[in-house]
Amino acid sequence: MSTNEQADVVVVGLGPGGEHVAGTLAEAGLDVVGVEAELVGGECPYWACVPSKMMIRAGNLLAEAGRVPALAGEAVVSPDWTRVAGRIRDEATDDWNDQVAADRFAAKGGRLVRGRGRLVGPRRVMVGDRTFEARRGVVLATGTRPRIPAVPGLEGTPYWTNRDAVAAKGLSASMLVLGGGAIGVELAQVFARFKCAVTVIEGQDRLLAQEEPEAGELAAEALRADGVTVL
Repeated sequence: MSTNEQADVVVVGLGPGGEHVAGTLAEAGLDVVGVEAELVGGECPYWACVPSKMMIRAGNLLAEAGRVPALAGEAVVSPDWTRVAGRIRDEATDDWNDQVAADRFAAKGGRLVRGRGRLVGPRRVMVGDRTFEARRGVVLATGTRPRIPAVPGLEGTPYWTNRDAVAAKGLSASMLVLGGGAIGVELAQVFARFKCAVTVIEGQDRLLAQEEPEAGELAAEALRADGVTVL
């Protein structure tokens, strides 16, 4: 038997956009219900922007140290991915626990509901057996997920998405990156700098296809300098 609950606004999805909207409205005094099926904060703090910058920072340090012999003297550096994985787990994601973010939303006056929201009528959202009726409106901020290409044989083969790559405790000897967009390019460079043999395959005629052509050309040049094969 479902129960009907009232709210001013129901926000479905508490990623960066939804969390900001829900928190701002709650701080303004509205009764806000935030619905989230995974982690409050979404992709950015747990599997994208924040941990990836830790990865990039580590890769940059290795690259910079590699320039010492040509410019300043002698240096020997041994890449160790476990250092990066540990920082991501302990400092960035709290081992993929969103309690701090959930508490932050509650402190603003929001009500967090765990589960997947489903529109069941005008300004009505159902989560499990609970139905929420929004007096003002419903905000849909459901986010995205990686698109898995229809490559024959891929379904039965273990593969990584960006989430698996960010959460990896160790790296393989080689890696094939399907897609030369921003995420594919940054992951390719990081892993190459940690001595993984990386090949990037991009279906369009250049990397970073949504950016200026010069950006894709520069990215390809930089990747090749790090030993990445760009196809």
